[in-house]
This record gives sequence, C-alpha cells and structure tokens, in this order.
Amino acid sequence: MHRFVPCRGAKRQRLLKRGLWLVTALLVPAMLAGPAFAGVSAVDATGHRVTLDQPAERIVALTPHLVENLFTAGLGDRVVGAVRYSDYPPAATSIPRVGGYRSVSLEAILARRPDLVVAWAPASEGDLVARLRALGIPVYVDDPSAFADIATTLRDLGRLGGQAKTGARAAARFLARMQALEDRYSARAPVSVFYVVATEPLITIGGASMIGAALRLCGGRNVFEDADVAAPRIGIESLIARDPAAIVTTRRDDDDDPARDVFWRRYDTLSAVRHDRFIRLARDAISRPTVRMAGASQALCTGLDRVRQAVSPAPATAPRP
Repeated sequence: MHRFVPCRGAKRQRLLKRGLWLVTALLVPAMLAGPAFAGVSAVDATGHRVTLDQPAERIVALTPHLVENLFTAGLGDRVVGAVRYSDYPPAATSIPRVGGYRSVSLEAILARRPDLVVAWAPASEGDLVARLRALGIPVYVDDPSAFADIATTLRDLGRLGGQAKTGARAAARFLARMQALEDRYSARAPVSVFYVVATEPLITIGGASMIGAALRLCGGRNVFEDADVAAPRIGIESLIARDPAAIVTTRRDDDDDPARDVFWRRYDTLSAVRHDRFIRLARDAISRPTVRMAGASQALCTGLDRVRQAVSPAPATAPRP
C-alpha cells in the first residue's frame, strides 16, 4: 500500500493559515487596547517645550511654591527632592532637600534620580538649568506674573505627571474663586492701601506684581502703584505724605514678633495707624503663586471692605413717615 503524502501546495496552505491565525491573535488585543502611549509635553514660561516619553515618576522641585503646586496637581507622591522652606502641605517637610533658595546642589539633584525637574525662573541659575538639560534631564521652568499663570502651571504639571484631569480641575477651581472675588469687590469704592514687605528698611511693592493684582482685584489702590521697580525701598516721609487708609502686613504662622507693631506706633500721624486699620495676612499664602492665593485674597478683600465701610460708611436709611 502506498502512504498518502500531501502535496507541497497543501502543506504551504496549512502553514499560511496557521501564520495568519497567530498574527490575528497578537494584533487584535493590541488594536482593542488602543494606540500605544505617545508621551506627554508642555511648553514652559520660557518657551521651552518639555517632552517626556512617559509621565514623570520622580520629580525634583527647586522652589517651595512649585512643591505646593505639584501636590495640588495630584503629584505629591512623585516629589523626591525639594529646597529648604518647602513646608506646605505638611507632607512636604519630609521630602529630602537638594539645597536652598539660591544654593541648589547639582549633585544632590542627580542623587535623587529625577525624570523631571521643575524650577522658578527668578530663582534659577541659567547655568544649572542648562547643565541639567545637557545631562538629559527635562526641566520645566515657570515664571507666574498673573493669576492665569498659576492655572497654566497646574495644568502643565498635571499633564507632565499623567494627572491632567486633576491639574485641570484644580486650575479651574482656582480661577473661578479669583473671578468671583473680582466680580464682587473690584468695582467698589477704592481704598488707598500700603503693603509692607519689610519695615527696616521700609520696603513695599509696585503695581507690576501678583500681590498688586490682588490689591486691585479687591478694590484697593496701592499708594505706590507707580513705582518703577517691583519692590521699592521708600522713606517714611513719603509714606506719610500719601497717608493710606489701610496698611497690609504679613507674618508666618509661627511669627509672633511684636517689634512690627512697635515700629508702627511711632507713626500715629498715619491715619491707618491712628485708627488701627491694619490687615494682617499669612505671608506664604499671599506671596507664593499657588492656589492658596485665593484664600489670602479673600482675607484681603474682606479686610479692605471693613476699612471701606469705616472710611465711607453707608448712609443710614431714612425712617419711613
């Protein structure tokens, strides 16, 4: 008897069918799962595009306000390095330090093995940023000068860390709170105000600052709005000549130094001192470009409104006959 031997053409057909089945088994699940991850990117305040193959898992922040913004964007557990004074939220105090405000250590940054570094333009040494990028470490630089810039940073950080929805929601909530304050207070009768940065020497702020924007939002009129520098040093005589209706001072939560109050008691020729029209704010909340500015601005608006009513009380309603 002769054994049946299939022809070569039939064998080729069986192998072809088996190969097609194998290709289908491999490709269909991938097609159903959607396209492969294509990376994330954002353009920072300097115009530099930061691109990551995967969302950042290890982030080093080179200024305290960026630590706060990373937590707000849902990335607090990704921050593996920070600078001194990164103290909010409380969990930030346990993050390993890589240096100080203007004394950041490149070696300490590299030891944290970051896949993203975030920096603030005014406090960043251009050489450090360039050296990090030359080593292949992506660096995102922010430089907020308006409330909208805070929202932009939150959205960008969320995107770079794979938490785009969290960052976008936080940005939207912040802008909504600031808009509500502007709608409520900005058109009210202006209140002249002096903002204290330091007392000895006496330093204030000009109009081109985010704190200046908060004053305007609340219906405040900065008596040194016209200063041509961001933080002008002034003489007490100049302040007395402008005689603001209110004085805004700031202090840290653990700062109970009475020296500032003693300083102002010497100048009771100022109507704000004479009538105790001081507005005291939490320093970090009003000065750091984070979502805490919304709460600090609310306190500022409330304080200015109290002064407004004291200076120009609403007329009493005449009794009906």
